[in-house]
Amino acid sequence: MDYLDGIVFLASRTELFRNKRLTVRIIANPAAGGFTLKKRAELNRRHLAEAVDKVRNRPVVARSCSGVIQYTESARHASELMAAVIAQAKAAGTDDELFLVLTAGGDGTSLEVQEELAREILENGNTFLTKRLLLVRLPFGTGNDGSDGRTLDETLRLFTDSARVDLQSAIRVYSERDPGQAWYSFNIASIGIDAFITHMTNRVKRFFPGDFYKIWVDLACLFYDGIYKVGVMGVVARLASGGTVLSHSDAMLLYAMGVSGNRTYGSNQKILPDDNNVCGLRNMSVLRKLSLKSFFKTGAHKGQPETVLYTADRLEVSYSERILVQLDGETHLLLPGDFPLVMERTKPFIPILRRQ
Repeated sequence: MDYLDGIVFLASRTELFRNKRLTVRIIANPAAGGFTLKKRAELNRRHLAEAVDKVRNRPVVARSCSGVIQYTESARHASELMAAVIAQAKAAGTDDELFLVLTAGGDGTSLEVQEELAREILENGNTFLTKRLLLVRLPFGTGNDGSDGRTLDETLRLFTDSARVDLQSAIRVYSERDPGQAWYSFNIASIGIDAFITHMTNRVKRFFPGDFYKIWVDLACLFYDGIYKVGVMGVVARLASGGTVLSHSDAMLLYAMGVSGNRTYGSNQKILPDDNNVCGLRNMSVLRKLSLKSFFKTGAHKGQPETVLYTADRLEVSYSERILVQLDGETHLLLPGDFPLVMERTKPFIPILRRQ
């Protein structure tokens, strides 16, 4: 059974979709490791077969269920494919029509799809789409930090076990000088050394597919200060109510803000190791960087004197040097004129599945 037939089989028997007219759309990146790496591809197909066997004797509860799988051919193609799905959802007659969109790729594929949702719901105000669209992010990439489960069997339990629909927030990043032009992150947005590591990893991956993140962590510890000057960063952190959580100025190596706490990026690096959704890391010597870098794998950087962890809904960042920003693996260069920079948590708007 192929992926499309398997997902349609599972979805049509999922109690959550009872009496729904269900349309499945899989937006897949054929170059993702979940398709191209032989062992991972075989494991994924085994997980799918196991999930199908688990529900084989369950009745079909959806009123109808059909599906299409579409493969991306270039950068931003996932955005175009999602825009087409959104157009269909907007034209749907009633809310009993549900478009189940699954991304089968890395964090970049998920980012493009979710950016389209952000524009339609947050920027264009089409909030009714939260009733007609549902997103599931399959772990087919290298890191899978933004997927709904780190392995496919974990994600498919959203169909085989009890689940509910929930709304997830995003992180909106923009310059106060041009608030109309915003970037979005759906996992963790950050500025500093980690964005540099992501940027260099992406450049290498264009020519040599694989996971080079850990290699660039080592190299960044040695050379980052020589490429990007680490200046004093002013940060004012606020709650949605407007209350100030923290205001400080320090030479910071990185500043990260997550949709929630307990989130990872960089192939499961535990940047946000607890319920706090903001992490800052003060500058330090090269030797200290090399000794501290392994702490992020387990979250042991929590409690270290260089680490700042807290909860906030909005960060207002001032800075006078060049620096990189990363949003779910996509990087952009920030210049002094782009500051003050705002990083803020949006209202919940992305319809996803969560296990009960």
